[in-house]
Amino acid sequence: MNPPFNVRTVIYGILALVLFSLGIKLIPISENLDDFFAEEMYQVSYKYFLKTEEQKTFVKTFLPKNNAHQRIRQEHFGKKPYWTFQRNAEGDNIKGLWFTGKDNSYESLDYTFTFEGKAQTFQVPTTFGKPKPIDPKYLKETKFIQSNHPKIASIANRLTKGLQTDRQKVKAIFDFVNKIPSAPIINLTDAITALEQNRASCNGKSRLLVALARNLGYPARVHGGIILEEISKRTSHAWAEIHINDKWIPFDPLNGHFAYLPSNYLELYEGDEFLISHTPGIQLDYIYEIHKQHKVPFLRMNAGEVSKISPISFWGLIENKIISAEALLLLLMLPIGGLLVAFLRNVVGLRTFGVFLPVLIAFALLETGFSTGILLFIILILLVGIISRPFNNLGLLHTPKLVISLTLMVLVMTVGSYLGSIYNVPWLTALTFFPTIILTISAERFSSLIVEDGFQKATSTLFQTLIAVGFCYFLLSNNWLSSLLILFPEVLMLVIVLSMILGKYIGLRWTEILRFKPLLNLKTA
Repeated sequence: MNPPFNVRTVIYGILALVLFSLGIKLIPISENLDDFFAEEMYQVSYKYFLKTEEQKTFVKTFLPKNNAHQRIRQEHFGKKPYWTFQRNAEGDNIKGLWFTGKDNSYESLDYTFTFEGKAQTFQVPTTFGKPKPIDPKYLKETKFIQSNHPKIASIANRLTKGLQTDRQKVKAIFDFVNKIPSAPIINLTDAITALEQNRASCNGKSRLLVALARNLGYPARVHGGIILEEISKRTSHAWAEIHINDKWIPFDPLNGHFAYLPSNYLELYEGDEFLISHTPGIQLDYIYEIHKQHKVPFLRMNAGEVSKISPISFWGLIENKIISAEALLLLLMLPIGGLLVAFLRNVVGLRTFGVFLPVLIAFALLETGFSTGILLFIILILLVGIISRPFNNLGLLHTPKLVISLTLMVLVMTVGSYLGSIYNVPWLTALTFFPTIILTISAERFSSLIVEDGFQKATSTLFQTLIAVGFCYFLLSNNWLSSLLILFPEVLMLVIVLSMILGKYIGLRWTEILRFKPLLNLKTA
């Protein structure tokens, strides 16, 4: 496969242009390479508003620290006249202390930092090993964690009766606390109150889970922080940690995270503490201002910083809110996905619903999840094919018949979503979020194939399309690839080069090689 001279000239010209552009960018960007690989980035600001009294006024709060889950950068403490700031270690925590002798004055304090986080998933072994010596306080009863209370002991024994392994016991108490109805209770809720009221917020549920774990002999503690999202808020968050094989494993009974810490959880303190403390009696208000930053996974930078040192990129479009990250990702991934599908069609030999439709279907699956989305797609598309068959006997034209089929499909989606919401079946409610337009186009294509090639051949094309969808989904869900495309849009020129080379391919498809292998072997012999 030797492309003609003029094609080679075009290919070499494009490659030279791409390499020149990449070279100019890589020099300043290479100085900011990062091996932390954070998934999310936020700028967080603590803002306190208060009136000082005729005494020494202080405000204390926990400050974040670096660990395997999070990295804190660009810390900034607003300097205020007459105020002193101290950063102190208290056990495993870090506290910031502001204090002043200035009295009867309205003041504001602020502390700003950049948070970078990545999700952590922990494996909970079937049987826990013998731990190293640990502070006895993690097994003791406290004022708000009444682990020795008869009601706690009774529930713990009932939940774990007959269970053999440590993992089963921890899962049993976690599921019990998780199923307790959630309530936005602002006041402190101890473990017994959460149990008796059968409703609690994050702090009540966490204390109850810790109490049950300690009653069963598992060292446990409360862990506190803030769930970061694009919003200004006053609420913090608490979850539990259980000491398993010399590691503190997180369990969030409010949000159902079992041995899992999401990437947007800001860790601030360990232990059953209050996030903020201050001089008693003073007027104090506060707010957490949180702004999501667009993170480049392999760089120690956000989109705005990238745009400053590399103006020829698409991060500026996202940062200036000209286009959403999701829409830009779809636009950039369409050529990549199209190239992949073209390879699967022309070289591998798959039959698909067009070239770009598998890419659009894969993009839709990002909302539902791959397994759930594929299942729903197959059910709904096959449903269109099945319910359209009886109308063949009515002598209806193809287009009105297709409208009837799609109308029935929409009714099925709506009824399914309704039943899912009533009976709490998550995969049924996912029907609501499935992009109807893409589904409709796919259904129309499938129905047309049934008319042209028959149901069996159309179904075969459907499943080959799903194979292509699987490959496209892998590309779309790759954060590194999407970041590379936004940062280096000239890479798309390589799609043109590869497409030109692919366009000159005249060899046998892989499926044809398998199909005619006996004949090829015979010819060789």
